[in-house]
Amino acid sequence: MRPGAPLEVTTRTTRSAVVVAAVGRVDLISEAPLREQVLDACEEDTVKRFVVVDLTGVTFLSVGSAPLFLRAHYHCLHRGKLLRVAVPPGPALHTLQLTGVRDVVAVYRDLPSALQSETRSPW
Repeated sequence: MRPGAPLEVTTRTTRSAVVVAAVGRVDLISEAPLREQVLDACEEDTVKRFVVVDLTGVTFLSVGSAPLFLRAHYHCLHRGKLLRVAVPPGPALHTLQLTGVRDVVAVYRDLPSALQSETRSPW
């Protein structure tokens, strides 16, 4: 991704989850597409149990955007789904730790781990 390029967000489904993947920088200016797709995934009328947000392609996550994951977590719970976040060690994980999001939301170090059906986070 080139510097200054917009955040790229895609959504796909797997056997047990709706996966929303982001690539690029997430901040208050660029977060709208991510927020919309994550909340839409939570609201989707499906038998999928999990909504997984894949942040493995995120190069920066602002402190101001971190509450998005708390809102999504409770939004999913209200609809009978579980939110999981796949984020490797680096700046995005640091932001989730710093803001306390990691203490509430299930965080996994990679997408395959987040897609497994067990409910314990390896972090």
